[in-house]
Amino acid sequence: MASIYSKRGILYLAYYVEDAFGKRKQESFSLNLKDNRENRKLAKKIKTEKEAELNKPNKMVLPFNLSLETAFEMYLKVKKNVSKKTKDNYLVAYAHLTNVVSPKTVITKITNKELARVVDYMETEKGLSRNTISSYTKDLNTFWNWMKSEEMIHKNIIPKIKQDPKTIVVIPDEDFDEILEILHKRNIEQYRFIKFLRLTGFRVGEALALNWENVNFRSNRIVLQNIKMKRKDEFPLYDELRNFLFEFNEKEGKIFPYKNSESLHFWWRLMKKTNYRYSLHSIRKTFATKLVNNKVSVFDTMKLLRHRNVATTMKYYTYADMQRLGEEANKVFKVMESGNLKIFNLKG
Repeated sequence: MASIYSKRGILYLAYYVEDAFGKRKQESFSLNLKDNRENRKLAKKIKTEKEAELNKPNKMVLPFNLSLETAFEMYLKVKKNVSKKTKDNYLVAYAHLTNVVSPKTVITKITNKELARVVDYMETEKGLSRNTISSYTKDLNTFWNWMKSEEMIHKNIIPKIKQDPKTIVVIPDEDFDEILEILHKRNIEQYRFIKFLRLTGFRVGEALALNWENVNFRSNRIVLQNIKMKRKDEFPLYDELRNFLFEFNEKEGKIFPYKNSESLHFWWRLMKKTNYRYSLHSIRKTFATKLVNNKVSVFDTMKLLRHRNVATTMKYYTYADMQRLGEEANKVFKVMESGNLKIFNLKG
């Protein structure tokens, strides 16, 4: 049978196996779990699954064959220091996985066909975009690589989904004005949150994390947590933004009353009602495009958007330049039409 013991504050799993000559020998492996009450419960679960495996007549190949749910629980323990957003992504990816594969399934029994069905489920039943599916399969890929490194499985069989090139979708002023007008009449908190994103181009997570103590009306700066770079950044509290925030009644605690992105479903309900197809991240792209169109320098735009590298910022300049070229082409064709000139498509 199997047993759990502690060594230098870390829990280990020990069990006996028979070698090719029928001789029993003990093997043990670190569970990489600190010895505490909560982890003892998980270790007991691992021990039970190991004992069930030992009672099978099949020859053992791996140190332990765990169920999917137990392996994932161990994985979250190891990844306890990741950001909340990253952990939430892990949980959502796991939820999609277990909508197809039973959490009780032994991890070594999961097949390529089942994982292909997971991808199909996300695409056809959940209606997720290719890039979103790619993001979740990357999270599952990280989980599978960890199981492989712990010798729980032989290989990583998560399918790799290549992302489509991301297009820049901006919200025209007339559409944005309509959206804000609807929200202003319906819910002032929703209106404030969306208008704040419009005025700052903040990532949703950055805006949700803001407290009033992050806003300094004396130095005219907002101190925010850069969720991409994992550092603190500053954003200028320019006049329109300052006046907007100054109108808020409460100036203690969180600026916006939303716990996380799951609390922002009102946006998608509004998009459905208005027949628009803009994401919340489209607001950030709209802000970036406005900076470019108003001749803000590459360096200043990069600073305001808090991009990791200039290549990301340059995408908006390329996009804006293509728009400008399109407008110039329109002018040429209008001149031709006004002069009753005919344009022919010539081959060669």
